[in-house]
Amino acid sequence: MFKLIHTSDWHLGQNFYGYDRSEEQRDFLRQLAAIVAQEQPDALLVSGDIYHTAAPSSAAVSMYVEGMLDIHKACPGMAIVVIAGNHDSASRLESDSLLWRLAGVRVLGGIARDSQGLADLQRHIIPVTDKGIVAAVPYAHRNSFPKVSDEDIESGERQRAYFEALLEHVNAGNPDALPVVLMAHLAVNNSDFTGHDRNMTMECVEIDTLGQGYDYAALGHIHRPQQVSDHARYCGTPVPVSFDEQCEHSVSIVTIEAHGALPQVTTTAIKNIRPLHTIPAKDPVDLVTALALVEEQRNDVKNAYIRLNVAVEHYLPNGAQERAAKAVNAQQGRFCEIKKTALNTATGPSRQMTVEEFNRKQPIEVANQYYLEKIGRAMTDDEKAMFNYVQQLVEEESRQ
Repeated sequence: MFKLIHTSDWHLGQNFYGYDRSEEQRDFLRQLAAIVAQEQPDALLVSGDIYHTAAPSSAAVSMYVEGMLDIHKACPGMAIVVIAGNHDSASRLESDSLLWRLAGVRVLGGIARDSQGLADLQRHIIPVTDKGIVAAVPYAHRNSFPKVSDEDIESGERQRAYFEALLEHVNAGNPDALPVVLMAHLAVNNSDFTGHDRNMTMECVEIDTLGQGYDYAALGHIHRPQQVSDHARYCGTPVPVSFDEQCEHSVSIVTIEAHGALPQVTTTAIKNIRPLHTIPAKDPVDLVTALALVEEQRNDVKNAYIRLNVAVEHYLPNGAQERAAKAVNAQQGRFCEIKKTALNTATGPSRQMTVEEFNRKQPIEVANQYYLEKIGRAMTDDEKAMFNYVQQLVEEESRQ
């Protein structure tokens, strides 16, 4: 049996609306060390986005190092495999990889290449004693994967070819038929992206891009825990990164009885000592009601990050942010923002404008249509005057 703990998307060093999150992130690392001590797994897999930025602060790096050493001490015989995510710097994460091996930690920041520029598959294959084999693939854009042979393959097809070749290489060197685990940091089509920035463009792949021959795919990148197939899973964020990540945050405990068997997955919840609350949680209310709810829900507000869910007709009243911050701070919470929802929302779906229609309209007409469809009302005279003034400035600048 191969037993592992699957975690990812730690986002250490995140600055959240100006607040330092190191206290709660250190607490998560302590909880993870305790889980490792209790479970005594064969391997701990960290599937990317260790840091929130590619240039983490020295404090974030120290937190990571101290946390990993404590986790290693909790189960010295356990293998630890870490891959870079899209938020990580591949070179920075891998710079001290040789030193980390002294603590049983394998770190892969980028896709390895040989002297001819072809994929060095063996570098990504990590045997875990006589328990299993891990094939670890850090984040890379689909066009950045190296060729696996001299055969000419279009850059867009190299990702699929890489995963297929890697797993073939693993299974060719697996005479004892040990369980095979694939690690990757990417987005699989038809996953639940709840909690991610709606404006973010996410490159997605089909699940069959990952190839065949693995027993469990330990995926990172998507923040909501979920199974994407019988053999592939996102463990989700252990600490929420945004207010919209309203789900249980956990790490996944995975056991694989034998190569070819279905993995058995359970979760262990992570308690966040500074939760993220939206008040009210569902339908927006006016500002006065929202401020009253902060008082009523003082026990939830204390030590939490707070976002107010407010309905507005046109604009927030003057001083709204200051009143909200004062109300939240009075209950020992951390005020973050006011989420505004227009009262007069549009009643029908947006109609896509053709190029011909767009060319026939004046800019002010296009802007007014946007207001009607997205805000639910026409532009006011003041807004029209402001728009015309900005348009005039732009036209004057373009003539210079």
